[in-house]
Amino acid sequence: MSDVSLNSFKMDMSRRGFVAAAAGVAGLALAGCQPADQTGKVAETAAEATVKTVGVASGYNCSYCYLQGKIKDGKIIGVEPGPLPNRPGNSNACARCMAFVEKVQDENARILHPMRRTGERGSGQFEQISWDEAIEEISAKLKAVMEKNPQAASFWGMTGNLTTLANQSVNRFAFNIGASTWEPEHIMGDHGESIGMFMTCGDPAPGHDGEDWYNSKFLLFFGANKVDTYTPVARHIAEARRRGTKLVVVDPRLSSTAAMADQWVPINPGTDPALILAMMNLIFQNDLHDKAYLANYTCAPLLVNDETGEYLHPSEGTYCAWDTASNSVVEIDPADAGGKDDQTSGPESTLALTGSFNVDGVNCHPAMDDLMAEAAKWPIDRTAEVTGVPAEVIQQLALEYAEATPAGIQVTQGTNRTRYTYATSRAAVTLGAVCGNIGKSGGGVGREHLGVPIATTGDAVNFISAGSIFNDGEWYDVGEKSDAFGAFYEVLLGPYSLMADELIAGNAFKSSEFYDAALTGNPVPVDFLYIAISNFINQSPDANKIINEVFPAIDFIVTADPFRTWTTEYSDIVLPVATYWECWDVTNDGPFVRMNQPQIERMGESKSDCEIFSLLAKELGVGDYWSKTDEEWVRTFLGGSEHPGMESFDMDEMLKTGIFARDDGVYGPSYPFGDKKFSTPTGRIEFYRDDLVPFGEQVPTCQRVDDNPEDAFKDTYPLQFIQWHSRAAVHTQGMLPTAIKAIEAEPYLVMNAVDADARGIAHDDVVRAFNDRGSMKLRAFVSDGIIPGTTGMSQGWTPEQFIEGHYQMLTHYTKNAVEEFISATSSPFNDVRIQVEKA
Repeated sequence: MSDVSLNSFKMDMSRRGFVAAAAGVAGLALAGCQPADQTGKVAETAAEATVKTVGVASGYNCSYCYLQGKIKDGKIIGVEPGPLPNRPGNSNACARCMAFVEKVQDENARILHPMRRTGERGSGQFEQISWDEAIEEISAKLKAVMEKNPQAASFWGMTGNLTTLANQSVNRFAFNIGASTWEPEHIMGDHGESIGMFMTCGDPAPGHDGEDWYNSKFLLFFGANKVDTYTPVARHIAEARRRGTKLVVVDPRLSSTAAMADQWVPINPGTDPALILAMMNLIFQNDLHDKAYLANYTCAPLLVNDETGEYLHPSEGTYCAWDTASNSVVEIDPADAGGKDDQTSGPESTLALTGSFNVDGVNCHPAMDDLMAEAAKWPIDRTAEVTGVPAEVIQQLALEYAEATPAGIQVTQGTNRTRYTYATSRAAVTLGAVCGNIGKSGGGVGREHLGVPIATTGDAVNFISAGSIFNDGEWYDVGEKSDAFGAFYEVLLGPYSLMADELIAGNAFKSSEFYDAALTGNPVPVDFLYIAISNFINQSPDANKIINEVFPAIDFIVTADPFRTWTTEYSDIVLPVATYWECWDVTNDGPFVRMNQPQIERMGESKSDCEIFSLLAKELGVGDYWSKTDEEWVRTFLGGSEHPGMESFDMDEMLKTGIFARDDGVYGPSYPFGDKKFSTPTGRIEFYRDDLVPFGEQVPTCQRVDDNPEDAFKDTYPLQFIQWHSRAAVHTQGMLPTAIKAIEAEPYLVMNAVDADARGIAHDDVVRAFNDRGSMKLRAFVSDGIIPGTTGMSQGWTPEQFIEGHYQMLTHYTKNAVEEFISATSSPFNDVRIQVEKA
């Protein structure tokens, strides 16, 4: 056996600057290749006769772009957008996916063999072992833990590969053997947005198709950098603007999307809810709110008890409102909610939106009064001081949005990664409802850009189960924990509390509790940890706590990954995983079913995640549940489906093209909630929640301004530090192949010139950014493209790319009582105070 040091793997770092261009990506395209036509056929020249054209679905944590690869002599020599049946104008391949193939085929980047740690954790000292040795050792450790307490064995999966087998295998195995697993969205920082959307409209991920933006008169983006992070819709943003749609981007920094907007509105991070409440206040003051929409489709007229704040319920499950025509109370049944998809705000209503009433001796008022009172707390001068947005701009935004019908709003994860992470998306949905823009073409408030391309049952809780188009009954049969396994995926983006009993019964816990579990054994001990599809340390908050406290408390750690990562260095066994270019897999994304099959020889001894768990299953006595090969699973999913969307499916054709256009797909611009039916208890948009009265959160607020533990450090650490996703990588997976270095070659700390000058820092100087938790050294990028008082950097860089330290050594994980009550705390990655000095 030979010693192998993972530390010896160093990226070739360029120190030549921060280049915001993707020119190098062009080199990945095969010279002379003709693009695919709408049928997927490719015209070949004589010189290309030996080149094979294949299709795969990207497994990245993004939008499942369909890629077309060029294979020659067993190597991928080029990647370009693959043809989308029925939607040729939406074909896309971003720089990340095109450049990724370099790392896929780089034996210096890949883990080639199973490895066992020989030095201290973090030393990078490993020895090569066989698969038999690895499976035997892992199984022995796992069995020993499970004999004492099955819950003490934990399996951790994130989003490193979102194709079905790769993504679900880790959790399927955990449920299968009765071990513990963890909901992923909470700790990764995305959950706040999902919950803010869910608690108001009943869907954690609503959104309008990018082409529907052509019907918008006004688009308001809060931190939504679509040009870099959702590249398929960049063309739709440009086309909407060409057709006359005004685009305004509210963001602490001049992102690529803000740069192409009609207006960039710099804002202090985390203060977006204050801006939105101030906009609503101005809209109310100018009588610009859509009263018919509010009365017909929101909780605005529903009566609440003056004393308790609880909704009045004339009978079980119903609500009531005051009818001004009859001057009496009327019963409101959620079953009657909704209306026609007629692009109107519904009929004129006589339901009172404000006032004081007495119903059977109970003094009460409409929920609308609470929203108006909260908005009134944000007069324009106070809001300008808190947000950094000038008063005249706040007024302009409010009036423009209210008067432009229809108008659309996009909110994405970055705006929600502060304390009270759900607040921005909750407030944004409420603003959309106040102006009657939700459920209308060209309007809406959403996080996604793909709309609602498949006819659904309307049950938003089960929205993610669109995968049931597959014949996956056998896959979801894991024995006695099968119901819990199904529940896990039903609420993947929804509130954990919605199905907490079922999840806990299946040993599925909030990831917000993972650190506590490892350190205290509450809610479960963590004696064994298996990490799949995740660079855990790099993507989780407070890396110092993980390295110095959490991981040392865990007896045995296994990491399975295609690449050497920060996390693999702290593992006891490291397993080589094949990529989506090397495996069978399948996914259903919107109107398309996409299939992967091995397109190149696997690097080294790598195996798919599903294959690894099949080997472990035999050792743990559950091999019967894992008796199929990956190819057999894929054929089972597709070949036995009786779903109406699969009526014309042909496996032979799928093997040729890798993509199937569903029979029930919607292949044109689409939008959610056209029928104005919302999967909330009231059946309406709910900006008022009576269960949050004890927290003072019954309507959208901006509590973070007065309740933020990090603000205690303002004097010592005066700068706020934020992170953002860039076009260079999806988390850590795509960092620094040759072409990507043309976009970003190294990490930079972006600073406003005001803050840099005050510290004697010039552009490209090496600086030290630090707080009580840790520090990092890197170069400064001095720019007016970020608001004064805020610093930040693109996310995904790994320790070897810094001069010293890492950005996750500055972050923290602080629980929030309201978020834990609603669901689970979402990581506040952007609520971090730091100081910066010239190194």
